[in-house]
Amino acid sequence: GPFAARVSGIDKTASDADIEQYFTENNIEVKKVEQFDVPRHTARVDFNDISSLEQALQLSGRNLLRRKVKVELWAEVGSEVSSSALPGARPLKQYEGPLPDAPPYKIIIRSLDKSVDRDDLGYFFWDRECQVSNIEYPLKAERHAGIVEFEDLESLKRALGLNRAVYKGREVSIDFVSAKDERAQQGGGGSRGGGGGGSYG
Repeated sequence: GPFAARVSGIDKTASDADIEQYFTENNIEVKKVEQFDVPRHTARVDFNDISSLEQALQLSGRNLLRRKVKVELWAEVGSEVSSSALPGARPLKQYEGPLPDAPPYKIIIRSLDKSVDRDDLGYFFWDRECQVSNIEYPLKAERHAGIVEFEDLESLKRALGLNRAVYKGREVSIDFVSAKDERAQQGGGGSRGGGGGGSYG
């Protein structure tokens, strides 16, 4: 053990009992259910044995209340993740790729939940020990995406390691800002440079 599954995409009105029933109505006994605030709409469900867990994994893609949920094997957070890794978040690999020699240290983050605002985005990185210097969000050329600039290379590297992290129930993608992304943003005023990262923390 543990024989645990991660259930994601859960309807926000779902109770622990609703999640348990999703499995028990298919004759799978549930040991315990634990829902998370971060990432939201995600729960850990423990089963008594491996066969129950295998059956549970077959139920991925069915409706729980009004939303299709995903059932995956629970991956224990490995040692490659800093101690600030959040419960329920998938284990993230440290970024090992090329890094710029000089500032600006910028990334573009995509697939954000529509409820995310500029402050949320700042805190997402700040809480993960990335020193944010500027945020452009929302982007004019691309909805649900933002450009974030960091104070130093270490913060940039940490941020790139958050690619595919689950934030507010959605898996986000984080990548370097390309010249094309930059050009797309030049098409007008926007909230450029507004208040540095000092307001987070």
